[in-house]
This record gives sequence, C-alpha cells and structure tokens, in this order.
Amino acid sequence: MATRRKIAKLVAPKRFEVMEEPLRSPKENEILIRILSAGLCHSEMPTYLGKSAIAIREDGTYFKNENIKYPVELGHESVGVIEEVGSAVKNFKAGDYVSGPIRPSFASHVIMDPSTKPLAKIPDSVKELKYCLAEPLMCASNIVRAANPEFGDYVAVIGCGFMGLLCLSGVARSTAFEVIAIDLIDSRLEWAKKLGATKTINPKKVDAVNAVKEITRGHGVDVAVEVTGRMAGFSLACDIIRGDGPVDSGRGRGKILIPSLYSFPETMNAGYQLMFKSPIIHSTHPWYSMDYMDDMKKGIEGFVRGIFPLDKLITHEFSLEDIQKGFELMEHPGEDYLKGIILP
Repeated sequence: MATRRKIAKLVAPKRFEVMEEPLRSPKENEILIRILSAGLCHSEMPTYLGKSAIAIREDGTYFKNENIKYPVELGHESVGVIEEVGSAVKNFKAGDYVSGPIRPSFASHVIMDPSTKPLAKIPDSVKELKYCLAEPLMCASNIVRAANPEFGDYVAVIGCGFMGLLCLSGVARSTAFEVIAIDLIDSRLEWAKKLGATKTINPKKVDAVNAVKEITRGHGVDVAVEVTGRMAGFSLACDIIRGDGPVDSGRGRGKILIPSLYSFPETMNAGYQLMFKSPIIHSTHPWYSMDYMDDMKKGIEGFVRGIFPLDKLITHEFSLEDIQKGFELMEHPGEDYLKGIILP
C-alpha cells in the first residue's frame, strides 16, 4: 500500500505547488483510491483566482466563501482504481474502477468514505477509463433530463464549450424539431454540428435574436440552455425564449435552464424580458438533481452508449506537475480548448 502521496495544492491565488505528504491507512469504513485522471472544471476558477470558493458549513449546507484560507486542495471530477478497502466496506473491493466527485482529486491518492459520498463503479465495457468522468456526466444527465423537450420543440444551447456540447449531444437525441447551437467561436459550432445541432448561430456574424425568430417562425425557442456563465448569455436566453402572448397563445411558457456558475459581478436589464415572457427558470446545478447517484449512473450509461461523447471533447491532458499550465489555459483558452484533464 502507498504510504505517501503527491498532491497539488493552491498555495496562493493563481499559484499551485506539487508536494509529497504522508498517506495514512484507510479506516474500516473507508477506501484508498489511486487517481487515474481528474478534470479541470470552471467552477474552481474563482478559487484559483482568489475570488471565492464553494465551502461547506458544519450543518452540511454550501455557501460562497470569499475568505479563502490557503493552501486549498482542489479537484472533484475524477476516475480512479481502489487499492485498499476497510474491513466494514461491503460494496467495493480492491481493483474496482470508480468515478465520482472524489475530493481532492488533484493528487495521486485519495481516501474517502463511500457511504457518505456518491461513487459509481465503471462498467467493464469502458476501455478509455480516464475519460469516464462521472461528475460532469452526472451534470449533463441532470441538465438533459430537466430540458426534456417535447415532440416538435425548438431548443437552443447558448455556449458550446465542453458542458454545452455535452448537453447538446444529449438533447439532440430527443424529438425536438430543431436544436440550435449558439456560440461566438466557429470551431465550436462545427463541433455542435457533429454532435447533432440542426442549426448554428454566431452572434458576431448575425443578429442572433432575428436568426432564432426566422428558424422558429416567430415563436422563439421552447427550451434555452444557457451555458456561458455570463449575463450576455442569460440576456440572450430571455430574448429568444418563447412567451405566451398573441403569437404563442396556448403554447405555455418557455423554459430556461442555467447550469452555469455566474461567478463574477455583472448587471443586465432583464426586468421587461422576464415580465413579458415569464419563462420558467431552472437552476440546473448538481444540487438540482433529485437523485445524484441515479443521474450519475445514467450519465455513465450515456457515455457508454455514445450519447455523451466526453472522450471526444477532451482536448488537453496535463501531468500533475503541469497543473499550473492547465489552469492558465482554462483561464485564457484558445479556440481549440474545450476540456483539460490532469493525469496524476
């Protein structure tokens, strides 16, 4: 059994250090996991920048902590193999390949209690284990389930980065008449076409609102998934969502999904947009899920079936020693960047 581990710790804003530290044996209800891969996630960017962190109170509730105390251990999208199990662990054994929100996953090894945190076994049919990141797959499963477009609906995905494309791929399997991809980068729109988008819009080149009106014959979209994390994206979602006025009488209200983390202060004038259309707004973050484990298992099954082709969207891989480069690229991505992973 390993007695020491390597771990990358954020010791100051925008500065990681990789160090070694002792590794204790797992307790009777714990397991020791060797990390194979860990995803770089934009939700940890505010912590990297020194702005804020998602923290947990003693009562188990989450809050935005703006008083970050260093060092900070990050990483929550991970795949690993179990090396040792405690005597009281029943559902897992050494040699099992597992995935889930294993924390902190920017490390060579992690000890966790699988009875208190969601953890899923990876099916034997999965060959590229390092790409079976159950946490973002759970997020995509959660979002697509909430979108739930009906037969003949018009759906727009605003923001075709990693999560936007993953969700678009899932929604494209529905009976929606049109799946519209909206992004400022043409290469991402090309990805969207490959994954099932029926129409693409680049707001730099055309008026996005008018383009959507033309596609939807003046109705607007029934479902808008806003994945930019910026107020401009949310404002556009409000502009293109259908209302229940004279044009759409009887169709009901449109639905806006916001899985994005709006991390930084921005303003927008959404009062009239929201008043006139009164869309149903779903905050489809992980906490939206009514059954995290079920959504995570369905996400993995979606990966196995090719519905969520996460492996195709991994554009960059880094060693643990190069984690700094990974976060710097995530902060200032080129047009070829979609998703990075760390390989400890």
